[in-house]
Amino acid sequence: MKTYVLTVKSHPWLMSSIEDALLEADANLDSDPASLARRARGPGGRPVSDDEVFIAFNALCDLGVIERDGRRYRFNRARLDATDQVRRSVHETVQVLTGNVADSSADVQLCASLPPSLLPAAEHVVHECSTDLRSSLVDIVASAKRSLILASPFWDRDTTQEIVSLAWKKLDAGVHVTLLGRFSRDLAPDVKSELSRIAKASHCAILSWFEGSGKETQTFHFKAVSADHGLRAYIGSANMTFSSLRSRMELGVVLTGNPAAQLDRILRVVITMAMPVPL
Repeated sequence: MKTYVLTVKSHPWLMSSIEDALLEADANLDSDPASLARRARGPGGRPVSDDEVFIAFNALCDLGVIERDGRRYRFNRARLDATDQVRRSVHETVQVLTGNVADSSADVQLCASLPPSLLPAAEHVVHECSTDLRSSLVDIVASAKRSLILASPFWDRDTTQEIVSLAWKKLDAGVHVTLLGRFSRDLAPDVKSELSRIAKASHCAILSWFEGSGKETQTFHFKAVSADHGLRAYIGSANMTFSSLRSRMELGVVLTGNPAAQLDRILRVVITMAMPVPL
């Protein structure tokens, strides 16, 4: 029971979404619970990640709703129905308790990306303490309604392609989008090609900050995202590259409240020192 309560406290939207997806399953259908869970949707309507499914299933195993069968999972519909009142009570209690402390501290959520070869025990601990980093970034981008800033020194083709596709939808909705990098003259052709797709869109700015050389160099090394003038923000170690977001261990935090607003202010100062990238 303890694992379930702690997971509801740290991932309330995730548990509600996964449980709703399981409730909608046919009681007489012996379905793979992982495929049922992927019907769930996170904030902004995005699909849940495999890492988030793992977190939710680990909590539901605590109640017997999900059962481990070797490397596979089994869905116990009878236990889901039998624990309905218990689960509701946990969700309601956690909502009341978190509501009482919401004004006393800023909301900070740790997030992480992991290498695929991490030891299972280590992976389990990290998952219990954090959310998936890539999913958190996508969630912030998808939530933007007025402005969006994404800053990373290094970008590769795969991640640029993904970000550009998301940014295009935001631009089409009237969101002001700024991408900041160390986009030098020898910008990789495949990255340049992806950036060119949105470069001429209204409300879009693609900027680079890298001046001088040697000890006189002025540039940045942080990786950050801000949506809607700091309504939500992220800062961490991961570059906008495939390796950082999918195959290396990186850490970051998702911020709201005053820390997020302050981060947005800093990003806007940095933008004034950056130059438009000729595409």
